[in-house]
Amino acid sequence: MKNLDLDNEKLKDSRVAMFNALRDGDEKAQEEAFGNFAQSLQDTISADAFKQVKEMNTEMNDEKVLEARGIRRPMTSSERKFFADAAKKQSFENLDEVLPETVIEDVLSRITEEHPLLAAIDTQPVTALMKLIYADPTKKTAFWGKVPDDIKQIVEDGFKPLSLESSKLSGFMAVPKGFFKLGPSYLAQYVITFLEETMSATLETAVVSGDGNLQPIGMTKKLSGSTDGVYPDKPAIKLNDLKPLSLAGIHAALTKAKTANGPISAIVNPMSYWAKLFPQLAVNDADNNWHLIALPTGDTIIQSYAVPEDKIVFGFTKNYILGVSGAVELKEYDQTLAIEDMDLYIAKFFGMGVAKNQNAFFVADISGMEGATIPELEGAPDVKRAGKIGDVSEESK
Repeated sequence: MKNLDLDNEKLKDSRVAMFNALRDGDEKAQEEAFGNFAQSLQDTISADAFKQVKEMNTEMNDEKVLEARGIRRPMTSSERKFFADAAKKQSFENLDEVLPETVIEDVLSRITEEHPLLAAIDTQPVTALMKLIYADPTKKTAFWGKVPDDIKQIVEDGFKPLSLESSKLSGFMAVPKGFFKLGPSYLAQYVITFLEETMSATLETAVVSGDGNLQPIGMTKKLSGSTDGVYPDKPAIKLNDLKPLSLAGIHAALTKAKTANGPISAIVNPMSYWAKLFPQLAVNDADNNWHLIALPTGDTIIQSYAVPEDKIVFGFTKNYILGVSGAVELKEYDQTLAIEDMDLYIAKFFGMGVAKNQNAFFVADISGMEGATIPELEGAPDVKRAGKIGDVSEESK
C-alpha cells in the first residue's frame, strides 16, 4: 500500500521534530513532538479516508480493486480478524488475538525501504524472543584442512550472542476518537503507519547513540567502560575539511582494525550535510555548470536525523546488527499522560542492537569545519483555531 500523502510538509516537519526530541532526551519536548505528530498523521489519514469514502462509493466494497490501487493495505486472515475485532469493540483492549507478527514484519519492511540507515545495517527480524548469533568480522571462523585443536576457543571468540530480551522498546500510539468507526482497513493503515514512524525514529536513534541501558548500544558508543549499564561515547576525531589526508586517517584506522570489510559509509545529520559537506562537494566546471562530487575516499553519504549535528559516523554499516522481535502487545495507557480527543495505547516489543566489533565505527567532530550561514528560524506558532481536534464549526469553516 502506498503511503498516501505522508510527504506533506506538515507531517515532514512534525516527523523531524519527533526525531530531534527523541535524540535530545527532553521529556517535555518529546511529549509535545509526539502530540504534534499524532495530530499531523490524523489530519493526513482522516482527509484521505473521508475523501476516498466520498469518491469511491460502491467501489469501496471491492477489496481487490482497492488493494490493487494502493488505497487499502492487503491483510492476512489473522490481521483482518484482529482489526475487525478492534473496530467492533472500539478498542485494542481485551481482544481475542494479539497484534499479528506479520504487522511488525510489514512495519520493518517499510522502515528498511524508506530509511537509508536502517536499510543499510544488518537488520534481523525474528518471530519470537530468542538469541541471535553473529560473527565478529575481525575473527577467523573458517579454516582450510584440519580443524584446529583450539576450535572451541576460536568459536567462542569469533561468534557472539545477542539477546533480544535484554532491551524492551515501548512506543506510544495515539488513536483519534472515532477512528475505529472507519473500519478495519483504515484502522490497520493508521496503526501500521504510526508504528512505522515512531519505530523508525526510536530505532534509528538507538542504532546511532543508544547507551546500552535497556536499549541497543549505538555506533557512537564504546563497547567497554560501562557504568550501571550505560556505555560511554567514543572519542571524536577532529575533522576540519574533507581532503584526502584528513579522511585517510579514519580509513587507515578501520583497515588496521580489520573492520573495513565492506563499503564505508559516512552517516551525517541532514543539517550538517547541507551546512558543512554540501558546500565542499559542489564544484563549478569551466562551462559554469555545478556538479556534486563524491568524497575522495568514495564513502557513501547516509543522512540521518539520529546523528548529532557536527558529527559524522564512519564505518561499514553491515557491521552493526539489529534484532527485532515480532512479538508485540498493545495495551491502553492509563497513566498521567493524556492527549485530548485521542485514545492512547502503548506498544511493547523487544529488540537489541550492537556493533559487531569495538572498532567497527569511528566518530568525527566537524564543528571546526567551515560551513554555510543558516538563517534564524521562526518561533513557535500561535495560530488561534476554534474548537477541538476534529470539530467543524461555523468559525473554522
